Amino acid sequence: MNKKNYYSKIAVIVICISFAFSFIAQTSPFEPFHSVYGFVYINDVLAPSQTEVLITFNDGEESDIIDINNGYYQIDWQSGNHEHEWPVPGGLGYFSVIYNGDSYIPIDNMTIKIFPEIIGYEVDLHISTLGGPPYKPTNPQPENNSENISINPTLSVYVSDPDDDMMDVSFYDATDDSLIETDLNVPSGSTASIVWSGLNPNTEYFWYTVAKDSIYETKSEVWNFRTKMIVNQPPNKPTNPIPADGTEDVDIDITLSVDVTDPDGDTMDVSFFDASDDSLIGIDLNVPSGGTASVEWNDLIYNTTYSWYAIADDTMYETKSDTWSFKTIDIDDTPPIVSITKPEKGLYIFNRKILPRFIRPALIIGSITIEVNAKDADSGIEKVEFYICGELKGNDTSAPYTFEWKRDRIRLFHIFIIKVVAYNNDGMSSFDRMLVRKFL
Repeated sequence: MNKKNYYSKIAVIVICISFAFSFIAQTSPFEPFHSVYGFVYINDVLAPSQTEVLITFNDGEESDIIDINNGYYQIDWQSGNHEHEWPVPGGLGYFSVIYNGDSYIPIDNMTIKIFPEIIGYEVDLHISTLGGPPYKPTNPQPENNSENISINPTLSVYVSDPDDDMMDVSFYDATDDSLIETDLNVPSGSTASIVWSGLNPNTEYFWYTVAKDSIYETKSEVWNFRTKMIVNQPPNKPTNPIPADGTEDVDIDITLSVDVTDPDGDTMDVSFFDASDDSLIGIDLNVPSGGTASVEWNDLIYNTTYSWYAIADDTMYETKSDTWSFKTIDIDDTPPIVSITKPEKGLYIFNRKILPRFIRPALIIGSITIEVNAKDADSGIEKVEFYICGELKGNDTSAPYTFEWKRDRIRLFHIFIIKVVAYNNDGMSSFDRMLVRKFL
């Protein structure tokens, strides 16, 4: 066999072997292994062999429970070749260390986030069986370095305590350490949250939390996020006027009100104006979107038509309402009607009429109840006053209008003047009077 044929055969064999290895590599059922591993310390001492480690992910999947060997643990899984499709890429896992039958959360490194492109994670775990301060708050929401966050975000963190104590979790603005708000009585192993409202658009904010049990407190890391860019929109046109447009017989002292809303949820200053001259009636400040703004408009003129409007201002834009009108009530310039119905002409003995009307003036012996008829068709009766010889003795504000005239100084048939004055609700008045003789 010549050399040319020999080398040709060698080349064919090499090519065949290369194709075979390429085919095996492409069709192999084996995928790369991934591992989470490290050492476990209990009270700063390497954990004994009966200690176990477990990872629970936020989608409910769990790792196998791994026994520790000389303080060392290793949790392995093979992509595409395991019983459960865990962890979900980017999933957040929570470590648990099982020691002497009790489950503990590590003081540090409580969580781990898994990504498919990372093969190994070295994570040492420390637990304490002696109790102590809360663990450092973790799992911030919004996540650190997040962008395009609402200007009214909900801040939250995961908190736990080695003694399972309840905690008060305070949220702080890291730029000046001012308190944002505190979530009280948060159970160990749960989430604390508050709303940080009224932030500026397209602005970076820094924040942290402090978890405090009855004795200790623990501060978290400092996290940051940037709010989204917002194009502010003007308030919507104020609606639902009170008094309604075209209302009549409105009182001369009234409350004007409108409903206001804003597309961005902004608070508004709402100004009310007299449309006849655009003069300001009043301002209702810091009215929330979806709320009602109102002002008082007093000392109006009777039987007059008024026009008004409102302007809602969110500090950047303002929106004017429609113009509405109402008419005030017509003044009651007719005095009430009033008359004394008892006593009449005749003889009265201790409030009983004994003889008829031909005795003039009326003769009264002893006490008597003075009775008055008063009415006003427009505004009604406010009160009736009772006078004896010019001296006010009493008043009555509801019908029947009466006054008990009791024993006076002992006089022998002395002459008295009874006068009654009736007032209507518009301040108009009228009176009636009569001359009587009274003994006792």
